[in-house]
Amino acid sequence: MLGQIKNIFKFRELLLALLVRGFKAKYKNSFLGIFWSFLNPLANVLIFAFIFTMIIRINIKDYPLYLLCTILPWTFFNSALINSVVSIFEDSHFVKNTAFPLEIIPLAVVIVNLVNFVIDLVILAVVLFFLGRGPGHLWFYLPFLIFIEFILISGLSIFFSAVYVIFRDLNFILNIILRLFFYFVPVIYTLDFVPEGFRLLYFFNPLAVIIDGYAKVLIQGLRPDSTMLFASLLQSVLIFVACCILFNRIRRIIPERL
Repeated sequence: MLGQIKNIFKFRELLLALLVRGFKAKYKNSFLGIFWSFLNPLANVLIFAFIFTMIIRINIKDYPLYLLCTILPWTFFNSALINSVVSIFEDSHFVKNTAFPLEIIPLAVVIVNLVNFVIDLVILAVVLFFLGRGPGHLWFYLPFLIFIEFILISGLSIFFSAVYVIFRDLNFILNIILRLFFYFVPVIYTLDFVPEGFRLLYFFNPLAVIIDGYAKVLIQGLRPDSTMLFASLLQSVLIFVACCILFNRIRRIIPERL
């Protein structure tokens, strides 16, 4: 594993080139450019806020702001996975003709989405500041939450990008799974709405703990549960290691399937 990380660092210039290419491709010929990464989640917030405040009334204080604080990390997770799963396949000509660590390709996609997410958080911080809601000392938890989510997404992206080369239906299956998974993380509701009998299951879902942590820090003014955060970190690291091991087992057959 350490050798794999050193190998990626060795090709850091290639990683940087892929990052630059990713940003240029994502916002090419776009007037608003990177602001679309914030406007798209904002549109979802307005839709959900209308439904759950005007039609199906849900008792969550400052619900639109709560949604904004939870949809942004969900969008990071969802977009990074969807974009990275096809990344190795789409760079097949590059993979066939150049020797380099293949995991750099999905990792570059994740980092592009990470930068977008951080910019979104900065915009959100400005909005919250003008509404008199920050920043506070609890915001020091944000880098830790971002790091845990990045580790989780990176592992899954590396693994799924390799599996897609072998099993092309994965992209359609993953889209369906993510649509269902959206309702199993506290994005449009808080964990207080989850029955006690099911709440323990949420704590075994690292993304649920991460998103709940963002909500607590940014809008609820509460300290995240340290035990749950540590468990989420441990789960994310284990998922990352397991995904890298599985990736290494199928790495050799990837060029043959492209």
